[in-house]
Amino acid sequence: MKKYYISSVRGQSGICKYSGDFYALVLKQKGYVLTDSSENLLSLFETILPADHVHIEIGIFQTKEIGILMAMLDSGYKNIAVTLHDAPLLKYPFHTFSNPFLNKLSKFYDIYINQFTSAAPYLKKIKRIYVLSLKALVLMQSRYQLDNIHFLPHVIDTAEINHSDTANNNFIYLGFIGRNKGIEYALQLHQQLLNIYPDSQFYVVGKAIGKEQEFLHQLMKKYTVNVHFTGYVADEVLDEMFGQATFSLLPFKAYKFFMPFSGSILYNLKKGKIVFTCNTNAVGEIVSEGKTGFFLTGIITEDVDTIAGVMRDKAMQCGIKKSVTGFLMHNHAASVVSSYLQEV
Repeated sequence: MKKYYISSVRGQSGICKYSGDFYALVLKQKGYVLTDSSENLLSLFETILPADHVHIEIGIFQTKEIGILMAMLDSGYKNIAVTLHDAPLLKYPFHTFSNPFLNKLSKFYDIYINQFTSAAPYLKKIKRIYVLSLKALVLMQSRYQLDNIHFLPHVIDTAEINHSDTANNNFIYLGFIGRNKGIEYALQLHQQLLNIYPDSQFYVVGKAIGKEQEFLHQLMKKYTVNVHFTGYVADEVLDEMFGQATFSLLPFKAYKFFMPFSGSILYNLKKGKIVFTCNTNAVGEIVSEGKTGFFLTGIITEDVDTIAGVMRDKAMQCGIKKSVTGFLMHNHAASVVSSYLQEV
């Protein structure tokens, strides 16, 4: 029996970047062979046998990986493990249509009538289902009453942890640009902070997809003072950009139907940034108030005061960075993650 890891490590999504680290730092040492999910399905079935061990990364937008998973389960593959990035959703909607109206009806059916139970027969066939937060674990267990669901900490490359000696008044945002990401509130906060720190710069790194492109154009017209919309940037340029900022503004909004884990917050912590975010979704498992970051309230006057206070306190900033390094090493190093991963 052989071991195969099915994912894509070449895209720009958070899951692709996670997959690259997870394979290089954890699965490769366990003997897994990286298999790109863009491969032809017939080719995969010729290479991977039903008795082989398979690990697949699954997110609701990973349509190729979802198709591979379902085809394998329908074909009797028994030794499959998945990491479910958007628990409790396997796919959303479960039944997809090319017609947008029918797709909306399908989502309504999933949420209010079906309660996502279409996914249950497939989830039962999976040998091990891993989720990246304890909140997602509880949510999955309460919804599906399955005993094949396990917690797996998000892995980071600890060699890339940067204590960062940067000491300026600049901010960075990293992620997709969309209304549900809280980016406009971050921009509003920065505009208010310019009254206190007029030299402060804000680097907005990321791109918008589909309808959100118009939203991005609106932001670019509205927020022009000391704001730099960079779009997507390559990793080597990104490192340079992170070196120009001391703080991260990541005021995520709560998701209604699934419990995502924020790899972007972990990335900012790894890069030595002081993170300001919101206590939503599973963020509370990464950020501890005053120890590994700070929570925003959504009340702009209070949040400006909080951020300005931290910006003034250089000693506090040094303490936070030291605390973050210990937290990352203790919870997200490859050796820690590997200990949670059970052989199928």
